[in-house]
Amino acid sequence: MNSIKTAAIIVLLLGIVGLGVGGAFAGVGFAKNNQITTYLSAEKVTLGLSDADIAKGKVVDSLTTAQNAAQMLTKHRQSLAPTYNDLLGGKPFDPTNVKDATYAQAMNLQTNIYTAVLAFGLAQSIMANGAFMLATGVAFIVVAMVLFRLAKKETA
Repeated sequence: MNSIKTAAIIVLLLGIVGLGVGGAFAGVGFAKNNQITTYLSAEKVTLGLSDADIAKGKVVDSLTTAQNAAQMLTKHRQSLAPTYNDLLGGKPFDPTNVKDATYAQAMNLQTNIYTAVLAFGLAQSIMANGAFMLATGVAFIVVAMVLFRLAKKETA
C-alpha cells in the first residue's frame, strides 16, 4: 500500500470520526437548548416582555428574553439597595425585615435567570462546536477522496 493511500485512509477515518462526534455535539446542544426552553416555558416568567407579547402568551424562554429578564431583575434589586453591603449597612441579615427578605429573594431569582442565560450560552456553544466538527469531518472526507484519486493515478 502506498503512502498516499495510507494517508487517504487515515484522513477518511478522521472525517468519519469528525462527523460522528460533531453530530453528537450538535444533538446534545440542541437537546439541552430545548430542555432549557421547556423548563423556562413551564415557569411562565414574563418579566421584561411587553404587554403585547404577554397578551400573545409569550414567556421568557430564550437567551435574549432571559437576558432581558435578568437585567430587569438587577435594576429592581438595585432600586432597593445598590449592593448587598449597602442593604445591610454593617448589620446582619434579618429575614424578618421585609426589605432584607425582598432583596434576598431578588438575588435568588436573578441567580436562577442568569443560570438560564449561561445554560443557553453553553448549549449554543456546544451546537457551534458540533457544527464545526461536522464541517471539518466533511472537509476531511473530501480531502480523503482527492487523496484516493491521486493514489489511483499514481498506481496507473
